Parts: sequence; structure tokens; C-alpha cells
Amino acid sequence: MANMPFPSDLPFSLQGIRNEFDRLLDRVWHGGLSTAPLDGQDWAPSIDLVEGADAYHLRLEAPGMTAEEIDVSILANVLTVKGCKKPGRAPHEGERTLRAECRYGSFCRRIELPGSVAEDGISATCRLGVLELTLPKKAEATGRTVKVSGA
Repeated sequence: MANMPFPSDLPFSLQGIRNEFDRLLDRVWHGGLSTAPLDGQDWAPSIDLVEGADAYHLRLEAPGMTAEEIDVSILANVLTVKGCKKPGRAPHEGERTLRAECRYGSFCRRIELPGSVAEDGISATCRLGVLELTLPKKAEATGRTVKVSGA
């Protein structure tokens, strides 16, 4: 027992492992590599999703895009963000592209939220290519105690 491969005092959770695995897949699938046969899209913007006491907060980075170019919808607990980033300036005659790292084209991100959302309270802003969503949590039924009286 003295030579255990992992010390027992390390913080360990299955959710942490899942988050790391998701980040690894995002880096492989959306890290600038075209993987259209795998997921049907050439790129996808990066997101941060944070859970607060009253709401979920999502930040999506789509540089060069405007609010009109991004669509947001929600069905059940699945948030969908879609858009199409148009290509920048093409080389003119006599010019040649020396490096092309920017990604363009359509994207669709589907994010499953861990709880229900009050759909009528969702707010979204897009400034300088950064979309920020606030998704208030739906008030869950808390139940109540019923007093029983004798007849």
C-alpha cells in the first residue's frame, strides 16, 4: 500500500476528468485544424461557461463577427449558438498569401446545460466579437408542508 500510483490526498473528481477530456477534444477538433469529415465544420469559437447561484453565464469568442451574424436558441436544456464568419480580404492580383491562420465559415455549438433555464429571462450582448449570455436558472419546485387537521 505504500507505493500507490496516486496519492489519496489529491482532489479527484469524474467531472474534472470529463472537463479535461472535453478541452482536449476541443483543441484537436477546433484548434485550427480542418476536421470537416469528423464534425462537419472547419472551426468553432471558444466558449467559457460558468454556473452562478442564480444563472449560467456563457462567453463565446467570435472575433470579427457582429450580433446580426450570430443566432442563439434554446430547447429544453440545450443551448445552440450558430453563425457564419465571412472571409476577410482576399489577395489582389499580384499579391500572394504568406500565412492564413484565421478561420472562416459556418459554426454551430450545442451546449447542454446542467439545469433548467427561465427562457424569458435570457439576455445576450455582443461587443467586439465577444458574445455574452446570461441564462437565469428556472425556479425549481421547493415543495411545501401541509398541515393535517382532525375532522
